[in-house]
Amino acid sequence: MIHFWQLPDNRNYIILEKKFKSKIFKNVKQVCKDRNLLRRFNRKEKVSIKTIKEISKITKIYLSFFEKNILWIGGCNSKGISKPRLPFNFASREGSRFIAAIINDGCITQEGDENYGRLMYDNFDETIRKSVLNDYVKVFGGSFKEVAFRNYERKKFLEFSSVVRDITSKIIVEKGWKCESNLKIPAFVLRNKDNMCGWVEQTIADEGEVKYYPSKYRRSIIWRRSLDVTSIFIHPIKMDIPLKRMSVKMQNNIQKKLCNLIESEKDILNRLGIKYRIYNLGVYSTVKNKIRTRWQISITGRENLIKLRKLIKIPSKEKNIKFYYICTEFKRYKEPIKIRQNIINLGIYKKRFTSVDLQKKMNYKNVGNTYKWLNKFVKEKLLKKIKNSTYGNGHYRKPAEYILIK
Repeated sequence: MIHFWQLPDNRNYIILEKKFKSKIFKNVKQVCKDRNLLRRFNRKEKVSIKTIKEISKITKIYLSFFEKNILWIGGCNSKGISKPRLPFNFASREGSRFIAAIINDGCITQEGDENYGRLMYDNFDETIRKSVLNDYVKVFGGSFKEVAFRNYERKKFLEFSSVVRDITSKIIVEKGWKCESNLKIPAFVLRNKDNMCGWVEQTIADEGEVKYYPSKYRRSIIWRRSLDVTSIFIHPIKMDIPLKRMSVKMQNNIQKKLCNLIESEKDILNRLGIKYRIYNLGVYSTVKNKIRTRWQISITGRENLIKLRKLIKIPSKEKNIKFYYICTEFKRYKEPIKIRQNIINLGIYKKRFTSVDLQKKMNYKNVGNTYKWLNKFVKEKLLKKIKNSTYGNGHYRKPAEYILIK
């Protein structure tokens, strides 16, 4: 939660409600002899936060009382935020998504001699940009018109006003690109379920891929994170190198490098009860000849994906539709029919059969895949289990036997 008085007071200004301001001015006139301070407070519509702090100190009026009567906040020459939602509270799904968006596909640039850096969000997907704007309004207040949209052939990005940059800088302390600064997930994200779900939603929208192939059984959601590892290489590389093709020493050096975002996202998925796998995809070279290693988080499994679907809604329209189809069409229509027919054939020709017989018929890699189908058809009264599995002489397991019910 960020209050207005926590912002840099020498470059941020506020506009107070007129009646409230006139009442404060009457009190100030009685106790303040500094004419310059009176002039700065009364004559200008925009009053600096520095001046407000001085007035608060003289009149002994709490800053929180001023905060309730602020109509606008921003830089001297910026669009700022009208009707701001003070204090700015990021502890929500929207706040978590906004911060995730800036860390994923956005950036707070480094400060220069003539500027304090810029806050931007870069994404070609219009639906995701609209989602980020919606989250912006819910967290900060104001309107969409106060956020600049830069539309270029190779870039389409949102540029936020200077005060939003200053506010966000209180949450994202590190500046620059996440690959090089090894950004961390802000601590508030891990405090409750809604915040964590918001982070996962935005991360899949920005960095993820929803893999949906209607003609195949394979379904998954993945996203990748990169980290600069140029310092551990003596010579530059010219092509992508998988981890296993590198020397054991180099593999160990890369594995020791921890990506803060990946480590926190593992923690988030564990807390949400979502199963996942982590892969290191090796190293690659950038246009500027920097070397980076890449990790991939992969979420698979029908029940696992359905569980995730109940928790999140992806801000990208295209990806969310794919995710919907994954969870609604993720059914093996042909396989139950094929298994049923093979079970009938086994019952007719072998009379008594086992899970091993069904495994061979279906060409499964292991016998474990057959158990759920046999149990399913026992419940449907197609089969009857006539003998439970036993261990012969304590050395091997004899599978259960089944017969077809006429």
